Amino acid sequence: MKRLALPIVTKHINQWDPEYLLELGAPDDEYEYEIKQIVKAVLESKDEIEVAEAIQDTFRRAFDREYDYEECHTIAAKIWKELYE
Repeated sequence: MKRLALPIVTKHINQWDPEYLLELGAPDDEYEYEIKQIVKAVLESKDEIEVAEAIQDTFRRAFDREYDYEECHTIAAKIWKELYE
């Protein structure tokens, strides 16, 4: 499952691009550290709500700002659906 989770999480986080770093020309692996943290959370979570909380917390710690929960939940739902449904 971990091998499946990494490309799925990478795809959705990079499409989201919460700090607009990729849009500004940063390399595709700009969010690599955060993505690895989220993959770990996805594999340990029981539902998309826990994934959303992990996304929000991971980016809050990484960039020292608040992220809208609904936005994080939207990304989590996409990840969860692709992995588990």
